[in-house]
Amino acid sequence: MRLWGLLLLELAAAGGASGLVFFGAHRLGASQAEAHGRPADGERARDPLADPPPVEITRTAAGTFMGMEDELLLGHIRTQPVVEAKLNRGGSSISFRVTFADGTRAAFKPVQTNPQTVPRKEVAAYRLNRLLGLNGVPPAASRTIHRDDLVGKLPLDQQWAATRIDAETLFDDEGFTRGEVSYWIPVIVDSHLDATDSVLEWMEWMAVGNQIPPEKFEQMAQLSSLLVLDMLTNNSDRFSGGNLMQSPDGRTLYYMDNTFGFQVEPEGHVKCRAYLTHSQKFSRRLIGELRKLDAPSVRRAFAADPGVLTHDEIGALLARRDWTLRYVDGLIDKYGADRVLVFP
Repeated sequence: MRLWGLLLLELAAAGGASGLVFFGAHRLGASQAEAHGRPADGERARDPLADPPPVEITRTAAGTFMGMEDELLLGHIRTQPVVEAKLNRGGSSISFRVTFADGTRAAFKPVQTNPQTVPRKEVAAYRLNRLLGLNGVPPAASRTIHRDDLVGKLPLDQQWAATRIDAETLFDDEGFTRGEVSYWIPVIVDSHLDATDSVLEWMEWMAVGNQIPPEKFEQMAQLSSLLVLDMLTNNSDRFSGGNLMQSPDGRTLYYMDNTFGFQVEPEGHVKCRAYLTHSQKFSRRLIGELRKLDAPSVRRAFAADPGVLTHDEIGALLARRDWTLRYVDGLIDKYGADRVLVFP
């Protein structure tokens, strides 16, 4: 058993909750962090985000989710009329399960007073997930919905929620709220990969030199990519309980609940860095895509939903990409690519 330190972090203003975070032995030093963005001698520092070229909107997504084309799912949840809205229970923020006229369902998160829920960031996480060739984040898009389609279409046993909805949801003078719709996964279960015993177990598997049980290899590959995505999106809310969901057969992890993220922290939240460094094994393809990630590609990926990330948020995202690559490259230098890039 490898020795790992345990540190209890109080996530005050950033997350508003406490979390148990395990720090691995491989963390970047200050000198490595300071190296980001430093121009070579004789070169002028250049803002990679400055004066971006015009972006042409082409196909908004590529790939499938649960065997269905992203574009098909997005087309339904963007345009279909709402016939029913149910307030989701158990969370601290306002979110709904909405049913559309054709029977399609989606989660809808409106703009609201809760600072931990910023709907546009779920759309940004979906777009980034697709840009990197991942398919863990359910298809999501921006959408405006009227109050009458939310409060007015609640079931009778949820009419009591109207007061809370009106108090926390930001409606404009005409009664509309801007938010995001995500395809509703019919059945999900808790993976429990964020439980203390589970974290200690998969940390061992994900260490160079240790074996991953064959029946866990596919799940660990998805978890490794999730840790990378959470670092890029700066989603410090992931390992807070109930945010690591999967399919009932345990074969597919869903990268859900990304509305608390993309804070402008170039090196990421300490919790995101800590969980990323729990893994020393990564996807060769994902790291290759990460090396190609730049400001123009991000802007093109987000063109169908303009405004989902600000100039500063994109800059911080690219800085966290650099941090991640320095960490992975440090492992490769130490152990060799074949022992680090073990997943396809």
